[in-house]
Amino acid sequence: MKEIEILLPDFEIEELMEQKLILEEPKSLVTGHDLEIIPTNAPWSRARHWLTTVSCATITAWRKERSRETNDSLNRELQKQLRDFRYGVIKLKGFYQEIGKEVGTENSYLTFDLHTDPDFYNNIHYLSESYDQECFLYKALNDDVAYLIGTNEDFIRNNGERIEAGRLRFGNMDAKTYSQVGSGRFSFEKDID
Repeated sequence: MKEIEILLPDFEIEELMEQKLILEEPKSLVTGHDLEIIPTNAPWSRARHWLTTVSCATITAWRKERSRETNDSLNRELQKQLRDFRYGVIKLKGFYQEIGKEVGTENSYLTFDLHTDPDFYNNIHYLSESYDQECFLYKALNDDVAYLIGTNEDFIRNNGERIEAGRLRFGNMDAKTYSQVGSGRFSFEKDID
């Protein structure tokens, strides 16, 4: 059997391990390279595809007032629940701004409805409430406009109120709030052509 070497950044290895596609973390045979900066576009290509072909949402269990350990544990639990619903999940780094606050970062997920589940929206709403989130971002199938869906009274007066987040845009390096997936980014912006 011929052996080949494939270089992957840490987040790709973590994703493969969480999906149980590899059983243990491989030992790096590479020295003198920063594996975090090796370009990979697999998650980004998947994200672009799903953002334009199915209903999708961004969601997290992350809360600034919790410890990193607690946030990571709750995010893993959330990811398992999303997979139990049979939704696709891609890790992302969110650069978001809560109302009246500065832009902050959090580990989030892009989740997508692979099987046209009529309960997708309601299930994501339930999970967002369950993890004490102020809102989640939702984009329906065949719609390029996304909405922030309130799941916490601190964010919006009436639970469930929709606020337009804007139209889907890929690669805008000037966006103030955006989601980073691998080497790419997407944002939802108002007043763009």
